[in-house]
Amino acid sequence: MRRSDNGRKTLAQRVLVAVVGIPIIVGAVVVGSWLFGSVVSCVAALAAWEYGELMRRRGVAPQMLLLIVGAAAQVWVGFFEKAPLASLGVLGIVVTLVAWGVELWRRTGSALLNTAATVAGIIYCGGLLSVFPLLRHGELAGIEEVPGAWVLALLGAIWIGDSAAYAVGRKWGRHRLVPVISPHKTWEGALACFLGTTLAFWGFLRWWVPTFPAGEAMAIGALLGIVGQIGDLAESKLKRDVGVKDSSALLPGHGGMLDRIDSLLFAAPCLYLWLLVRGWLGS
Repeated sequence: MRRSDNGRKTLAQRVLVAVVGIPIIVGAVVVGSWLFGSVVSCVAALAAWEYGELMRRRGVAPQMLLLIVGAAAQVWVGFFEKAPLASLGVLGIVVTLVAWGVELWRRTGSALLNTAATVAGIIYCGGLLSVFPLLRHGELAGIEEVPGAWVLALLGAIWIGDSAAYAVGRKWGRHRLVPVISPHKTWEGALACFLGTTLAFWGFLRWWVPTFPAGEAMAIGALLGIVGQIGDLAESKLKRDVGVKDSSALLPGHGGMLDRIDSLLFAAPCLYLWLLVRGWLGS
């Protein structure tokens, strides 16, 4: 009975966070500009803080201020549409040089591990999120009829896929997916996530970008349904190494910010690269 009560409490918390958070996120996407950039950079900063705390639990001492500021800065680079990839590369070089320079004066742990954790965290939490401004304001998606359609379709598909995996996995999940990494994930849940993400992305694009080829929309949805789950498992592996269930308790019923965006960290760059290659090919 107690376990059932805990399950209902967790579900209620998840619903409450979703009711409050989704309108904020959707509103920021639709408005775009500095508001959207501010929201994404705040998400990157919070994720970087959680990442840094996980590293500390592992005995590594990343440079927390540089980690958080660097992750947020990487997101803002996404607004430089002329040469975003080059700008990200330059920022990465600067961050690496600063991190190594700071380690000359620190006496905490291994300089190599500290620097590696700092730079990797900035790329993981900020660099991967930097494609969101490109998806929202870039010219690759000029055929959209709804402001922020690509971002909304991506967010909606990933959220629906996660919800499908959670519901199906809890009720019908029997066969463990990767028990050594995440003991609660099942093949049944993974299949539900794949189908939910694929169909949701296809449906959103047919609705918001009707001129986009339906078959290609389905193919992109299928790709997102796979790489999103890989991103989820990657973060689960990180938490498994540290020995924690959630990246933090920031979002009641959901865990931490990293727990909420782990799928997006892999899915968003894949969507952007697909559109980038599509533009190069002149499709």
